[in-house]
Amino acid sequence: MRPTNAVYTASNTWANERYEASKKAIADCLIEIGQQETKNHYHRYFKKVGTFMMAMMAHNEAIKNPTYFEDYDFETLLLMNHDLYGDINDGNYSTSFVNPTYACDIFGLDMGRFLSGFNFMIRQFVGFAYEDRHYDMMVYNELFLLLYKHILLREERKVETLGSIVRDQLLEHARTLEEHHWLRLISPEFDTYSHIITDYDHEDLRYLFRYGMYVGTNEIESAKHILSMDEEQIDLIANTFSEAFMRGYKREKKIFDHKKSILLTYHLGFERIIKKANDNFKALGLKPIVYYELKGAQRPRLCNTKPNEQMEYDHRFSNAIYLDGTYLDRIYHIKKDIFEKYKEETSVYAGLALMEVFGNLPFEPKNHEANMTYDKTMTDLISQHTVAVKNIQGKYLPGSSYSFTINDYPVPSIGKDYKAIFAATIKVNTLDQKMYEDIQQTIIDALDQTDYVVVKGAGQNMTDIKVQLMPLTDPKTQTKFDNCTADVNVPVGEVYTTPVLSSTEGLLHVKDIFLTGLRYKDLKLWFKEGMVVKYACKNFETEQENLTYIEETLLYPHATLPLGEFAIGTNTVAYMMAKKYSIHALLPILIGEKTGPHFAIGDTCFVWGEEQQIFNPDGKEMIARENEKTKLRTTKPEDAYTYCHTDITIPYDELDSIIGYDYAGSPYTIIAGGRFVLPGTEALNQPFDDEDVK
Repeated sequence: MRPTNAVYTASNTWANERYEASKKAIADCLIEIGQQETKNHYHRYFKKVGTFMMAMMAHNEAIKNPTYFEDYDFETLLLMNHDLYGDINDGNYSTSFVNPTYACDIFGLDMGRFLSGFNFMIRQFVGFAYEDRHYDMMVYNELFLLLYKHILLREERKVETLGSIVRDQLLEHARTLEEHHWLRLISPEFDTYSHIITDYDHEDLRYLFRYGMYVGTNEIESAKHILSMDEEQIDLIANTFSEAFMRGYKREKKIFDHKKSILLTYHLGFERIIKKANDNFKALGLKPIVYYELKGAQRPRLCNTKPNEQMEYDHRFSNAIYLDGTYLDRIYHIKKDIFEKYKEETSVYAGLALMEVFGNLPFEPKNHEANMTYDKTMTDLISQHTVAVKNIQGKYLPGSSYSFTINDYPVPSIGKDYKAIFAATIKVNTLDQKMYEDIQQTIIDALDQTDYVVVKGAGQNMTDIKVQLMPLTDPKTQTKFDNCTADVNVPVGEVYTTPVLSSTEGLLHVKDIFLTGLRYKDLKLWFKEGMVVKYACKNFETEQENLTYIEETLLYPHATLPLGEFAIGTNTVAYMMAKKYSIHALLPILIGEKTGPHFAIGDTCFVWGEEQQIFNPDGKEMIARENEKTKLRTTKPEDAYTYCHTDITIPYDELDSIIGYDYAGSPYTIIAGGRFVLPGTEALNQPFDDEDVK
């Protein structure tokens, strides 16, 4: 492990005396608990949590030894890595105090939720140890001691009082904690993870353990497979990645010359590819930022196999143990100050290069009464706070100032055909752009003549939705749809637009789909005036459970969402790859959205970037960059954006037709019977008939 990186040097120095004192105090508490003749469950709880904290602080010192990761063989390091997550693995979670259900069975509903929520917060200590964050550990050490005193010594068991203690302790240090969080996202000085790309021999798989993240079969076997690939394949993947990023700048005519940093995200095991991509970015003058979200699944971030997805689902609202209006208001003003303080670092940020993965085992969450939830008041506060913070951030980091690219590749959990699927994905990600560009232009030329589009499902798919399109004032220089080749979104294969909300209405239905890692069965969304007005699914036994599931996962934190994007996917090669290997449900949205029409609920594709002109290869300006909601950004910015964007795709085999109707009511049929029928698009049907992929 490297010495403390520059992001934490000053704060760690400031905190050192209090850190050491609090560590000793926790050790004394554990001795005191051990001496108690009669131990109750609260003793057991604090012993468990305190022991974990002490172990992570000791581990922090141990991994500073320059030869630590060379002193053990791979199997030993693997066992030690899994031990970091021992209390939350599948075998132990049922009797772990991190589990809300178990904690509530022991302590009752209110105290169980509180103690479980605090224990979940302490799980961050693994990350604190590997990032060498003594200041942050000091904050939580002192919080542990405060709760120990109130709960165990004073027998104070009112969660309102305890929640205020947590809130006040976090607010006391909020400026430094929030500053750490922002710098980890926008400063190359945060190099805890980025140096793993550049400084170590990736043929020695012990490098995987330097992250402190859970290392499983996906990480190990991905690394082995990628190490077995020849240099030409590595170059092809890495060059596609970096070149796509730069095409985004060139295509949208954004200014690149002064940019100095880029956020790289990838799955553990892909370091050989990322090192090559990083060399490409370095040649462009960019330094890497690699970020990991210590609290859970938020993206973009480093990815790995999650040791316990149910735990993250159980605790998605656990910050409710301390959250209130006072906290959110203070955090808003702190973030506002931090954005201003680090505006120079933000101005040289080039954007995001995301190499994401697909093929992880499907996760279907289980609902438990013990899990924390937000009431209506808190949901409204969170929604207002999120929009307010994003609006401020958008002024310092508008979409027009940076670019991005996303590529996706499979991981071994996708099944026995992993290597074949990996090879097929390389093909999908490197298809002939010019061919697709020309065919997609044919589709766009037809759609530019239309007033609205109607999409209908086939068989059991009940989709019947009308999408209103933006009118053109000068058809010779303007277009309604973006001709999307493999730049910001790899692979190639879609035309997309921002719908007019007024007159957009109908039913969107998908039989089985995974969105943001969660499964939705028989998902139905009804739209009126472009907004979701009704919804349903069949994940759970009761209608109310299903409504709550959609509200807390798909719509959250909003009561409704607009239809922010409509697109027609053209990548039939990707569709047939999914069909051949029976992996359609496992496709990432990045590839899945190219395998049929897709609809994004939430924001448009142009948040805080509407003023940036975009031109198709034919020279026409794509003008459909805003809708009635995002137009409010100049007058009522708090109402302009939702900061959500979830793509929902209807696969070709659930699709009957896509028909555009011109202003006289005449049809322009793009797809009929699940096949492309518009003259000039017939080549897209060839993969459907390719015997090799059936």
